[in-house]
Amino acid sequence: MATKAAILADLRASMAAIERGEGSGTFAADSSCGDRRAARGDAEDTGGAAGTRGAGCAAAPAAIGAAGGQRASDASSCELQGDRHGGGERTGEAAFRKILRWVSVRERSSVYVRERLAKDEFPPEAIDEALDRAVRVHAVDDRRYSDALIRMKLAAGKGLRAAEAEIIGLGIDPSTLDAWQEHAERGRDAEVQRALALLRRRPPRAKQAREAAFRKLVGQGFSTDIASSAARLWSEEHFADIGTL
Repeated sequence: MATKAAILADLRASMAAIERGEGSGTFAADSSCGDRRAARGDAEDTGGAAGTRGAGCAAAPAAIGAAGGQRASDASSCELQGDRHGGGERTGEAAFRKILRWVSVRERSSVYVRERLAKDEFPPEAIDEALDRAVRVHAVDDRRYSDALIRMKLAAGKGLRAAEAEIIGLGIDPSTLDAWQEHAERGRDAEVQRALALLRRRPPRAKQAREAAFRKLVGQGFSTDIASSAARLWSEEHFADIGTL
């Protein structure tokens, strides 16, 4: 299975060849025409900034999701050649360039992409065209994004409550994801220990220490059940340490 990096590299190489005049100038009736035209925008945009988002910035993993995907090299140059004459700054081509810039830096969800393009004042038809193509070539993959989001939250020592809500909003059952299953196998005690470790690293300073610890953990994405248990354990440790001073 090709990685996302390989797909993007293939898009860049294919587009560069066409722009040098090495590609075919004919318009083939191929159902995958749209895929190869992506590379020009990617080549121009890969140096761009990551942009901003809420909870949904996930570092891109190497593997493409299990659904598989068509490689950009399988596509003909017809749609690509046609887009070069489309003109305008709010076309499907321009929107696709933006998507490629964003996903070259980090994983992006389809919801983020759609909302960001709308914010950039792309018309709905251009957004649909660009996003459909990005999904078709697996530059945007909500399952891959969701798996990466979970791993990023865990690596940062945070809870998964907000990530779970976002993933459900994408129409995905979190329990079907590899990262979620791996984490769930560690059990509740391991999650309490993760929450406790966060409090030890960054203890609350309020007078009502236990309540502050609970609020802090909930704010960091832990469930109320986990936050309550970890806050109690941390409070016991905290006051025991004070008693020994």
